Amino acid sequence: MVRSFEMLPLRFRPSQACWLAASLLLTATAASGGPRKRTEPQLQLSEAKFEGFAAGCTVELDAAAAGKTDAKGEFTIEELNPGDHYLHVDCPGQDPQTFFISPKPSQQVEISPKPPAAKSSPLEAAETHRELQRLVERATEERTAGQFDQAISDLRHATLLDPANPDLHRELGITFLLMKEWERARIEYLEAIKQDDTEPESHNGLGYSLEKLGELERAAYEFRVATQLDPDDATYREQYIEALTLLEAQKDKEKKKKR
Repeated sequence: MVRSFEMLPLRFRPSQACWLAASLLLTATAASGGPRKRTEPQLQLSEAKFEGFAAGCTVELDAAAAGKTDAKGEFTIEELNPGDHYLHVDCPGQDPQTFFISPKPSQQVEISPKPPAAKSSPLEAAETHRELQRLVERATEERTAGQFDQAISDLRHATLLDPANPDLHRELGITFLLMKEWERARIEYLEAIKQDDTEPESHNGLGYSLEKLGELERAAYEFRVATQLDPDDATYREQYIEALTLLEAQKDKEKKKKR
């Protein structure tokens, strides 16, 4: 089951609203007329090329280490799955930078350093805060009305204004779960945890998306973390126990196939 949240003005705090029923992933069925050899379509992978950075910068892809820039400040991530990704570049003596990309198949995305951010005045900071509130409130209304694309657009805009806000990524994760776009939800929850790994709801959402993607062992781990972070929430324990049950059933099935 998926927990539904009510988006609240900054900082956001997940509500304890009721859980939504979620459907199981559709599974492919064999064609009639006897077994046939199926040729899977070849995935056209993308590429991310980093240029103009300092030497020895650490690069992360979706919260996992990807490599380092070379002596020329360059690095390339090859065989990148098309779709949403978050890239983090941490150069010695500089502030870390975050990049969101969503490459198409066979596309090469070029990444270059962002210019230093100008310091905001108190008035500009207040205006940014009001704009964030407006975007969040509008995204909430749009999501409730089933206008998911508009809600995603507003939340993406909000992340540009406050890129280190994990609550915005959790809200994007919730939106993708409601759309049953499990991989996109996984990416957003990973980013939320990258920004703040102490929020149990982020681990719970990541666990749910992983479960839907068939990664039961990793899902059980995330549910366990959520339970440890908030032992009083019975829902987290239920999710954890359910994931363990599914994982055990999967292992039993694999054992029977080997016999």
